[in-house]
Amino acid sequence: MNSRLTNPTILIIIGISGDLARRKLLPAIRKIHDAAVLPENFRIIGISRRDISVEDVLPIGGDQEYLRSSIEIRQMDLGNENDYRALGEYLTTIEQEFGAETQRIFYLSVPPLASQPDIELMGLSGLSKAPRTKLLIEKPFGTDLETAEELVENIKLHFAEDQVYRIDHYLAKEMTQNLVVFRSSNALFRNTWNKDNIESIDITASQHIGIEGRAAFYEQTGALRDIVQSHLLQLAALTLMDLPNGDDWQAIPVSRLHALEKLSLSGSANDTVTRGQYRSYRQEVDNETSNVETFVSLKLASSDPTWQGVPITLTAGKGLNDTLTEITITYKKIGTEEPNVLILRIQPNEGVELYLWTKEPGYDRKLRQVPLSFSYSEQFEGLPEAYERVFVDAMKGDRSLFTSSDEVLASWKILKPVQDNWKSIGDQGLIIYESGSKPGDVVGTIPAKD
Repeated sequence: MNSRLTNPTILIIIGISGDLARRKLLPAIRKIHDAAVLPENFRIIGISRRDISVEDVLPIGGDQEYLRSSIEIRQMDLGNENDYRALGEYLTTIEQEFGAETQRIFYLSVPPLASQPDIELMGLSGLSKAPRTKLLIEKPFGTDLETAEELVENIKLHFAEDQVYRIDHYLAKEMTQNLVVFRSSNALFRNTWNKDNIESIDITASQHIGIEGRAAFYEQTGALRDIVQSHLLQLAALTLMDLPNGDDWQAIPVSRLHALEKLSLSGSANDTVTRGQYRSYRQEVDNETSNVETFVSLKLASSDPTWQGVPITLTAGKGLNDTLTEITITYKKIGTEEPNVLILRIQPNEGVELYLWTKEPGYDRKLRQVPLSFSYSEQFEGLPEAYERVFVDAMKGDRSLFTSSDEVLASWKILKPVQDNWKSIGDQGLIIYESGSKPGDVVGTIPAKD
């Protein structure tokens, strides 16, 4: 049974009128309340540039009574330092009403480029220096190594590192969290999780849909920045990292960092990276010369003695044949025996499949690969959404599911050779693939070198 949080909390959502707040953030708060986990003293202050009402931000569907009674809307000029000072004074009055030490959690539900002026004014106005203040920010954390370093340094001017919670919602998914438990608490896998037993590791995030009207966003981002830099490299780190001692979950970010620091391309960018774009993309973005990738696949290697020699492939793409995110562990063959395959499904239908070889019924010796499977939805009820865990862990001060600044920089260092190479070669080597293609087919059509 979940236990109720006790720390009085004010959640300040800057940009509450946006789509993310209505679709994800506020429904998550409602579910945490319904599970009797929110602290008794809890308030949501929604910040908007426009004059709006609470009714304007409530999610569609479900019982809205708790949110309606817990949200206050405050209109602010987000470019005016005095408005931030006035907000601080108002938060103090709420804390006095609570009559106890209160934590303030600022959630920046605004585009990343727009967050920097907000962070600066929070610092200049003194908001960042108030006791028990936390800052939650969404990816992307920069667009390359240089901008990420600049972003980290700018935040450090106003917030201490232990105040900053960088959100990668993949890390808050139930199966992602369970990956650590799965590795550490099952002797079968704990004792075989190394180069002596594992042939290869493939991590894939495939989407059947295209960019769905997000032309401006995707033209500035692409699959490498959108999916690989954050989600897939974090999954790789969880797969490869040394396990923490006992139940010390707070040591997980350090373990992930050490795993990232040992990762690099397994060869030159030309030889280890496949870049593709689905055929109708240029028409959708109205840019006939765009070389923005909707598909990317990278071959990595780890210098960690535990993993030396094991090929690690990260693949992300849109306009493909299926929608899934999964980690595939292929075990080594013993002699002429067929290899076993372990699949960890992150989404959808979170769960685990272990493929074993068995003899088909009959007089001939015909083998068939069959799965042993476990599905979260079949075994458990009420699987929490990722943003529910984001809020609960932030309120607890549990940083294990959040990305540190060092992890952000380490991931961009891995990708720097790729970005540098793409800048120098333009659209050379860009594969144009048909919507509905399989990831392996896209990789298999890599153009011959000039």
